[in-house]
Amino acid sequence: MDAIINSESHPSPFDQIKHTDSDGSEYWLARELMPILGYQQWRRLEDAIDRAITACTNIGQESKNHFLPLPAKSTGGRPRDDFRLSRYGCYLTAMNGDSRKPEIAAAQNYFAIKTREAELAPQNSELLAQLWEKLEQQNKVIEEQGKAIADLQAQIQNLLPPSADFMPPGWDAEVWRSLPSQDKSHFRFLYRRRNFRPSQENQPLALPAATVEQMKERQRAEVTRLVGEVSPEEKQQFQAAKLQKLREFWSQASDEEQKEMPF
Repeated sequence: MDAIINSESHPSPFDQIKHTDSDGSEYWLARELMPILGYQQWRRLEDAIDRAITACTNIGQESKNHFLPLPAKSTGGRPRDDFRLSRYGCYLTAMNGDSRKPEIAAAQNYFAIKTREAELAPQNSELLAQLWEKLEQQNKVIEEQGKAIADLQAQIQNLLPPSADFMPPGWDAEVWRSLPSQDKSHFRFLYRRRNFRPSQENQPLALPAATVEQMKERQRAEVTRLVGEVSPEEKQQFQAAKLQKLREFWSQASDEEQKEMPF
C-alpha cells in the first residue's frame, strides 16, 4: 500500500498510468489499473466494474460517460476486453472492489480526493475571481481615500493662520515688501480662501534699472496728477465706498480672522 501513496519523491502509480485525450479529459485503462488494484485475474476486476456500472446507473448517471467499453485487442492469444474509465468511473470501481485489499483502500482514497478536487475547481476559480475583484475595489477605495486625505491636509494648511512674515506663493519678494500691511492682510486672506496668486502671464520684460526708475517716476507723477484732479468730496466718497467693500469682503472671514481686520 505504501507504493500507492502519493508523495513528492514517489508519485502515485495512478498518476503514472493516467491518460489525457485531445480535449484535456483524464482517463485510465482498466487493464493498466488491474495490477495496481491488486487483481491477478481480469474477471475479478470485471465483476467490480460491472457493479460500479450498476451503481452509476442507479444514481442517474450515464454509464457510458464513465465506463466506455473498448474493442477487444489480441496480442497473439485470446482477445482481451478493456474499459476506458473516467476519474469518477475509477472511484466507483474502487468503491465496488474487494475492500480487503490494501490497494483498493488506497485507490478509494486517491480517487475520492481527486474527484472532490475536480468538483471544487470551478468554485475555487470563481472564489479567486471574486477575491481579486474585491482586492481591486479595495485598492481603488484606498487610492480615493489617499486623495481625500491629501486634499484635507491642503485645506487644513490653508486654514492655519499664517505667520506675520508669511508671503503667499506667486509674489515677487520686492513687490511684496513694498505693500502696506493692510494690503498684505487682504492678499493673505485671498490666498487662504480662494488660493489667489498674482498672474504670471503678463510679466514686464526685464529693463535696465534706470529705465525702471524712470517708469516708476512717471507712474507716481501720473497718480499725483490724477489724484489732484479729484475733488475732496469725490475722494471722501471713494474712500467710503472702498471701506464698505472691504468690510463686506472681510465679513466672509471667521471670527478669529476678523480680529486681524486692519480697520
